[in-house]
Amino acid sequence: MIYSNDINKICALCRNAETIENNENEMFCTLKKQSVPISAGNCKKFDYDIFKKVVHRKKRLKTNFSAEDFSLE
Repeated sequence: MIYSNDINKICALCRNAETIENNENEMFCTLKKQSVPISAGNCKKFDYDIFKKVVHRKKRLKTNFSAEDFSLE
């Protein structure tokens, strides 16, 4: 959930972490002044940034069926 209290506290969702160019596995922590793994967690200074969460949209289903779509011929 977006607004729940049980958010995964990982650096990839933290407001204090910035992406590093050409590095997909680490982020730069502005508080620690060092690079940390994206999946690192349990930081006491974790600050959730809602805009870093990747949202996957559901595909729309085809709803304009005709009678021919349901025939077995």
